[in-house]
Amino acid sequence: MFGTPFELFGTVHLITIAVVIITSIFLPKFYKNKSDHQISMMKKIIAGVIAAHVIISPYKDLYLLANPYDWRETIPLHMCDLSEIFLIWFLLGGPRILYICAFFWGLGGATMAILTPDISHHDLDYIFFMVGHGMIIVGIMYATVTLGNRPYAKDIATVALITALVLLPIVYVINLLLGEPANFWYLMSKPAGASLMDVFPEPPYHLLVTTPIAIALFYLIYLPYFIKDRVAK
Repeated sequence: MFGTPFELFGTVHLITIAVVIITSIFLPKFYKNKSDHQISMMKKIIAGVIAAHVIISPYKDLYLLANPYDWRETIPLHMCDLSEIFLIWFLLGGPRILYICAFFWGLGGATMAILTPDISHHDLDYIFFMVGHGMIIVGIMYATVTLGNRPYAKDIATVALITALVLLPIVYVINLLLGEPANFWYLMSKPAGASLMDVFPEPPYHLLVTTPIAIALFYLIYLPYFIKDRVAK
């Protein structure tokens, strides 16, 4: 298995997806009725695992891979990287806006990344990629189910504005300043692996398509809460 070419929805990929789903569902439910101390300890453990991934990943990219990345690709600025950082901060006591951003970015971006990963082989890169994105889902579910947080409809506009009007321009300028191969948020070119972006226009014109899709995805993610609130009235 290790070192073999990655196969989209192949056996290894499907097992990985299943592990992420099972962990993100059952771990938060298991801890929901535990003592405050146990809940707090698991919260710190999840934050610690995510933090370790953020810290170790650049070292792995530069020194452990057979084909190392350029340092300009290893800065944690992708949306999923920011989801990890925001989750760590929130789980360790940060403000609610961090959870809201991570909730919509993570459930939208990390889920898509797990389903269509930018990976070529089952190697160390694959392991780190799946652990990182999988822990985003686990962290969001723990913050939601175990810690009792939830988004509201008004939060969608807040996250969309922060994403499109604040962070996106900053990340785009950073890409320009660093130069190739910096490609954070895939604003300069499409991912190397198979992804939904293959059917969109070339970056940055893909934003004309992906921006409304992302907002629609945010509303789709929120739909269960909309239905729940409607039924509760």
